[in-house]
Amino acid sequence: MRPKANTILICARAKELRTELEEALADAGHKVTSVSTPADAVATMRKDPIDLIVAEGLAASGAIASLRVASEGRITPILVVAPAHDVEARIAFLEAGADDVISGGFEATELTGRVTALLIRTGRIATDLGAHPRTGEIVAFFSPKGGVGTMTLAVNTAVLLAGGAGTKARTSAQPTNGVLPSSRVLLIDLDLQFGQVATHLNLMPRYDVAGLASDDQSLADPELARTYLTTHSSGLNVLAAPARPEADFRVTLEHLQRVIEIMQPSFDHILVDLGSRLDPRSLWLLEQANPHVFVLFPEIAALRAMSLLMAFLAETTPLRSRSLMVINHVFPKELLKSRDVENLLRATPAAEVPYTEVEMIRSVNEGVPLVMSRPSAPAALAMRRLAQAVIGIEQPEVVAKQERRRIFGRR
Repeated sequence: MRPKANTILICARAKELRTELEEALADAGHKVTSVSTPADAVATMRKDPIDLIVAEGLAASGAIASLRVASEGRITPILVVAPAHDVEARIAFLEAGADDVISGGFEATELTGRVTALLIRTGRIATDLGAHPRTGEIVAFFSPKGGVGTMTLAVNTAVLLAGGAGTKARTSAQPTNGVLPSSRVLLIDLDLQFGQVATHLNLMPRYDVAGLASDDQSLADPELARTYLTTHSSGLNVLAAPARPEADFRVTLEHLQRVIEIMQPSFDHILVDLGSRLDPRSLWLLEQANPHVFVLFPEIAALRAMSLLMAFLAETTPLRSRSLMVINHVFPKELLKSRDVENLLRATPAAEVPYTEVEMIRSVNEGVPLVMSRPSAPAALAMRRLAQAVIGIEQPEVVAKQERRRIFGRR
């Protein structure tokens, strides 16, 4: 994809760095303006519209916040150039409000990739989907902390996108914007040691992802590959996790890539439950996914884990597509307010799932997703909002909140 021309403001004290940034970004087709101090950057932003700032030499305390709100009416994303090999500095910049951080000594391709990802994520440019043949979009569900309901959200979202809750959900008690178009959906359980997607759907699969991964003939024939899938009553197709934990070690990254490649043309959406473990397979899928769904419970340990994950990904596996944050209240007591989570992670949640003890437990034990058994329940409605966000339908209240932030600044 060739990005549209955007106006990038470079703020760097060193002339050599300014020149390097100017050349790389101009070659990528952007309009570039350069200044040497944050004060000059603020003055420039008050005169001309700026889509993104690439800055170096900022104090982690106040300069970033000042630049983010210097353009009246909206927040400007910032990519900070940090000292090479200084992990603490990169984390400090992210905690101070930077949207992304790149280490000094970067390659031009990494710089332009991160700039393009930020522009897409903040709505300055959009990908040209019409230029490519339609294949299944990968949606990755992940949490760095287990026990926060990642699998439950993946299962219910998949059922919604497959249209399995459509008839029951369209009652007079539901808003009309809760209706979702039916799609061809595949759900892959990539918690390869103890995945329980099949249990959540009351399925007894004969085949699983480890079996497909070891079948070279099926990995070359889409018809044979689809025989490894189990179909749910909702219309959802499932590629189940192995029945035995040791099968995990037989599924390599290459196997997984071939599985995704053979399945993509047959589906509109491929949802993957990654569980809570980072390895080469989950990192590759996070790179490929659009969007990513990150799940957390509002408490300090989960927030700390999410912050560490974001810092790690920024350093090793920059995400180049939308990221959706979901707050899932898996316990009745609220340890942190949702607003605290938003302020700490600098992100507006795509959905907030309220605590639903009896209904959720019954749903899992019976193997009937909540969006089918109790479609009008508050938790089911929240998961419907998540499904809408996955396919790009923005909720009015989320849009209004984002607009208020643009007008009044970050709180």
